[in-house]
Amino acid sequence: MNTPLKALFALSTTLLTATALADNSSRPDSHAPISIMGDHTHSEGEWMVSYRFMRMNMADNYIGSNEVSTEQILQDFMVAPETMDMDMHMIGAMYAPSDDVTLMLMANYLSTSMDHVTRMGMNFTTETSGVSDTKLGALLNINQSEHSSSHINLALSIPTGSVKEQDQTPMGYTRLPYPMQLGSGTYDIEVGATHTEFFEQSSWGIQAKQLFRTGYNDLDYRLGNRFNVNSWYAHNLNQSVSLNTTVAYTNQRDIKGQDDSLNPMMVPTARTDLRSGYFWDLGIGANIKVNSHHRIAIDLAKTVHQNLEGPQLGRDWSATFGWQYLF
Repeated sequence: MNTPLKALFALSTTLLTATALADNSSRPDSHAPISIMGDHTHSEGEWMVSYRFMRMNMADNYIGSNEVSTEQILQDFMVAPETMDMDMHMIGAMYAPSDDVTLMLMANYLSTSMDHVTRMGMNFTTETSGVSDTKLGALLNINQSEHSSSHINLALSIPTGSVKEQDQTPMGYTRLPYPMQLGSGTYDIEVGATHTEFFEQSSWGIQAKQLFRTGYNDLDYRLGNRFNVNSWYAHNLNQSVSLNTTVAYTNQRDIKGQDDSLNPMMVPTARTDLRSGYFWDLGIGANIKVNSHHRIAIDLAKTVHQNLEGPQLGRDWSATFGWQYLF
């Protein structure tokens, strides 16, 4: 068993405690930072709908933890990526058919933009936008008490996003590399566990998830598996507002197979063996409970360390805004 799976199994095992129902939902910190999905469950019969907007910026290229210049990349490739912006709109719904099970649905709309420069000094930008993959999931309660809550996260990602996006480049109207595609093209399985501890005016939590890619898509490749851990601490300023900090770790693996329409000698983003690496992010945010039905929240995160199989564009920062409505 590899290290990420060992960590996930250990976390799941520690969560197997006796069940005792309690309600912390009146607290502003009863929900994790808005960038963390599947962090809480609901009572029988409850519904929650949500909207999230996330922007992520990528800048500078890395080999390992060291930045490499555009000039260095252009010694080996005809084109070098310079920056990438990603905007994602996420519409979610949660419903609890019982106190022990909460069902989830998440639909996504993704827009991406990447700036490039060629060996001849020409600058150009490629863009894509459209529906991304859709996620169906279930949260299974293990423990729900006055001072803690624990549940298992299960999800299936449905390949509703395109993997055949094209745009105009100096080489003509052509297929775009892997980071610019809208989906995975495969049915993917995510398993994880979440645990939260509550105190009088504060709380902390941890969530670990492993994403498994299954099979190969219509273009004979599959994206790499991904493991991530999110931990957070929140402090309630009053009955309506909590401030939080987050620490997140993500480990991404390389792509298996290859889209034969992409030339791996043209640009690093067309290389399947230059997609892996790990990231550490630090974040701050706030949750605001407007009333018993409405919540709004914001998170800001900065990547503080990354080690990439490169040359590969590194992460820079991300921002997430969200609204949640309970009924």
